[in-house]
Amino acid sequence: MSPSAIAGLIVAVSLVPAGVVTMLKGRWTLILGGLLLLFPLWWIGAFAPAAPESWWSRRFYRGAKLASARAFHERWARRFRD
Repeated sequence: MSPSAIAGLIVAVSLVPAGVVTMLKGRWTLILGGLLLLFPLWWIGAFAPAAPESWWSRRFYRGAKLASARAFHERWARRFRD
């Protein structure tokens, strides 16, 4: 197996858990963008704060972390609403 094939396999395998985490975080626009255009968006979604109403947020966020996720979500929604 060539080094480029191994590198491609590593990237493909790392995208699967990133996509799952992004879905659990409720970042559906990043999932859709990753499916249609740029798969690395799933890595961004895996590290971005979760949507406040998502499974991930209900399971892992409390107090300040939940407030930070809500503030991030409000800024993000305001950007596209205005």
